[in-house]
Parts: sequence; structure tokens; C-alpha cells
Amino acid sequence: MHDRTPSPDQAERLRRLVIPPRTVPAPSAPATQVATPVGKGASASAAVAPVPASPTPSAPATSGLSVSPVSSGDRARGNRIARAIAVSSGKGGVGKTNLAVNLAVAFAARGQRVVLLDADLGLANADVLCGITPRATLEDVVSSERSLEDVMVHAPGGFRLVPGASGVSRLADMGQTQRRNVLDQLLALERSTDVIIVDTGAGIGANSMAFAAAAHSIVVATTPEPTAIADAYGAIKTLVARGCRDGLRLVVNMAASEDEARAVHARIDRVARAFLSTRIEYAGAIPLDPLVPAAVRRRAPFSVVSPDAPASKAVRRLARVLADESAGAGSADQSADARNDHRSDQRKGFLARLAALIAARP
Repeated sequence: MHDRTPSPDQAERLRRLVIPPRTVPAPSAPATQVATPVGKGASASAAVAPVPASPTPSAPATSGLSVSPVSSGDRARGNRIARAIAVSSGKGGVGKTNLAVNLAVAFAARGQRVVLLDADLGLANADVLCGITPRATLEDVVSSERSLEDVMVHAPGGFRLVPGASGVSRLADMGQTQRRNVLDQLLALERSTDVIIVDTGAGIGANSMAFAAAAHSIVVATTPEPTAIADAYGAIKTLVARGCRDGLRLVVNMAASEDEARAVHARIDRVARAFLSTRIEYAGAIPLDPLVPAAVRRRAPFSVVSPDAPASKAVRRLARVLADESAGAGSADQSADARNDHRSDQRKGFLARLAALIAARP
């Protein structure tokens, strides 16, 4: 479950990833256009207008490349770092990926540049829900055969998708070198994007938890079923053990009513406060909606196929809740020092946070 302790040489390379170099960074290469493959199952209503391409690194990243978002060059240019929102779950089958895909659509509809990173490295299927048959996936990035920009495709709803590698077991257990290569590729992405939605793998595996813990906000999805509730709490417990006490939000999917969803949240929040000393925010409920499985069968996001469906409206409300989060607010019962620490941590990019987590992992 845990990687072995990095060798001194690995630790030194990871340290250089996190600490900015003293030299002035080279200018970015010109932007390129990314092809937009469309799967057979995508409907005509899911057509997407071209989205501006991101800058592509002119050469592979090196061990001297800094992933720190607060270098002096960045401060001078006023560069913004993408906000990362992880969608996680304690067990599979609760609609986590469907939620992530439609959340990406909702943020794109707000005029933001959105990338969905399918980090469910064992059973990736965001491309299936989007009606896309990708020519390359995250596996090609890990193996250094393609760049992250090469594998990104435009998806229905106006966002870009980084397809995961379904069923590739070695990706579900990436080693330090492979993980570092993915981190290098993410560097340019968070400079040219407003929001990164991270669809993590279900459960409490090492990679799933690392991707989730590195995000600025974590949305834990569950259903009202007792097994899903128990596993959602297990995921929250694991995240809290990794230091994630801020930005944890619960979404209750397939809820029969708002009252049922709030009762599920109250149960998890009560246990988390008692045993983890952590408050779990209520993000909202996604109602049980027959238009959702209908859209899945069409291989298109339900918020694109049926924008007025109850589930689509609920996802847009969730996007508003997450968008309205103050970057440095913290919870109401935090001390001033804790809120200041939280604001400082929010200024770190997803990449720097993920690199720090990997470097610190036993």
C-alpha cells in the first residue's frame, strides 16, 4: 500500500522538484491546438466550441525544474495557479466519475478554463462517459511516450480531459520515478488552467489518497446506502490522517430527498467531530434522476444532454458552492493563526502539494 522509503538520490531529486531553482525560468513555448476526437456515442447536442490550447513545454522536464508556485518570477508576473478540486469516494458505484465529469461541465459553463484529470488509474472511465475514444492516455505520459498536452482532448461541455488508463495495473501502483514524471507534466497545466477537477480512484489506496490530499478542496461522494456511508467515513478518516482537515465536503448522490441527504451528512459529520475532531461541510445532494442513467447509455454528460434535469441543476449548485469558497477562508471555528496557515497553503499549487506529499511519504 505504501511505497518504500526513497533512496537518498530519489529524495534529492524530489527536493529539487519542490525548491525553486535560482536561475530565471525560460519563457513558455507558443500555444498549440489539441485535436478533439469524438466517440461514436456522443450526441450532436454534445458538440463543443474550440477551447484555447494550453502552452506546451518545448522540451521534457528535468530534475532541475521547479514546481514551486511562489517563485520570484511568478510573483513578478502575477501568475495564477489553478484551483484543484478532488472528487473521491470510499467505494465504487456511487457515481463519483459521473459527478466529476458534470462538475467540469458546470465550471466550464461559468466561463472558466477547466481540465478534468482522470486519476482513477486502475479503472478509468471518464472518457466513456464523454463519448470519447482517446488515442493516448495518462499511461503514455507515465511512460514518457507523450506529453500531458498531447493526450488532452476536448470533451462535451467545454472542458478538456486527460484520459486515464483503464485496467493498467502498473499505473495503479506507480513508483517514485513514474509519479515524478507525471508531476513534471502537470507543471504547465496548472499555469494555463483555472480549475483542475481530479477524479481519484475509489477507496483508500495510496495513489487515490495522494491525489485527493493534494487538492485544495475534496468532495467525498456517497449514497444513502449504509455500506457507502461507512466507506465514505473510512476515506475521510484516511484523508484526515494525511493532514486534510480543511476543504472536506460531502455530496450525497442518488438521494431520495434533501432531508435524506442532510441526515446522511449529519451522521458522518457527527462521527467525524467526535472521533476525528474534524468538521465535514455539507456540499449538497444530487437527486435520484432517471435522466442520469439515460445520459450514461448515450455516453454523454447528463448536464449536456439534459441541462434542465434535477441532477443537472444540483451539480450547478454544487459548482457555485465550490466557486464561492474563499481561497483562504477556513472554517468559522478556526483560530486566526489557523486561517492564516490555511491561506498560505491555498497559495500552493496542486503540483507542489502533491510533490510534497510524495516526498514525505514513508
